[in-house]
Amino acid sequence: MIPSRLHAALDAVSAALLVLGPASMKRNAGLRAPLTALGLGVAAYSLATSYRGRSPGRPIRMDQHRLLDAAQGAACLALARDVDDQTVRTMLRGYGAFSLAVAAASSPPGPTGIAVPAEAWATDLGDDLACLRCGIVNVAFIGAAGAGDRDWYLVDAGVPGSAAAILQAARRRYGASRPAAILLTHGHFDHVGALHHLAETWDAPIYAHPAEHPFLTGRQAYPPAAPEVGGGMMAELSWLFPRHPIDVSRHLRALPEDGRIPDLEDWRWIHTPGHTPGHVSFWNAGTRALLAGDAVITTRQESLRGALMPQGHLQGPPAYFTPDWTAADLSVRRLADLEPRIMVTGHGPALQGDALSERLHALATTFRQRALPNDSRYLRQPS
Repeated sequence: MIPSRLHAALDAVSAALLVLGPASMKRNAGLRAPLTALGLGVAAYSLATSYRGRSPGRPIRMDQHRLLDAAQGAACLALARDVDDQTVRTMLRGYGAFSLAVAAASSPPGPTGIAVPAEAWATDLGDDLACLRCGIVNVAFIGAAGAGDRDWYLVDAGVPGSAAAILQAARRRYGASRPAAILLTHGHFDHVGALHHLAETWDAPIYAHPAEHPFLTGRQAYPPAAPEVGGGMMAELSWLFPRHPIDVSRHLRALPEDGRIPDLEDWRWIHTPGHTPGHVSFWNAGTRALLAGDAVITTRQESLRGALMPQGHLQGPPAYFTPDWTAADLSVRRLADLEPRIMVTGHGPALQGDALSERLHALATTFRQRALPNDSRYLRQPS
């Protein structure tokens, strides 16, 4: 973390540059007003910030200050897109990147999790299972390669823009065959990005837990993110992530109450709430394969590096989007009791073997020490 005194000094320099710099601009005069306003804003929220603890008359906490740093960085990057002058554009991009870097560098440590050795990374998921990484998230295919029409299943639907990659992977594995259904672990934006397109293309039903349906029928948005959890840039920018509902009512079905998955033998669904109310995981007792969704993940998702370059680190659910930590704790214990031999999660590499089971049990028994963030509005009041 950046020391508080250095952070305050950087804020003072930033405010001065933003206020005084535009006065020397001969070209791009239209930028003077917004940059000066941005500089005055930086000065105002810096003067109102309690850099160390809580100070009377300084109502802005450091977690709120980091959000404002990230917001001004994003604003400069946005302004740079409309600037013709190369020098000014480079300056705005540089300052925007600097502000985002300061926000990330001043972020408190996120959940510690448990390191996973490289030999625990799965190299063979078996004949019946495959995984595809779509940006920062994984989707899974249940069904052997070459399965016939309506004889295989897709689990989750990736980030927005993933449809082409998922369709291509499905064609490579199954040819022209369509899935029997799309199974959802939950409805966050990075798991339903291509959902509507895929359901329409394949005319496939979508199965989700009934508690997740309000977020999939346009009726209810997810709770606000908790960027104060720390851990890196993904957490700091999480307030920008979409949390509005989508509407796939035409294709949506409820998972059967008894844990079955329609027409899919050997697999069951398990309610694993906490990250969302209707979060589920999928379990095959015969092969001991677990599709955990985001109930437990295998990278430091709160950091940009961990999201883009998965590190093999066993964690609880992504902290910035988890509103019920008591339920999340119980869900990890439930999954550890299964003692899986193969596990595919929503984020990070698939894991296998004894190291997987041992570390999952360790995470379950030390959840409050290793999986909880140091701070979250939802530690104080679950949503």
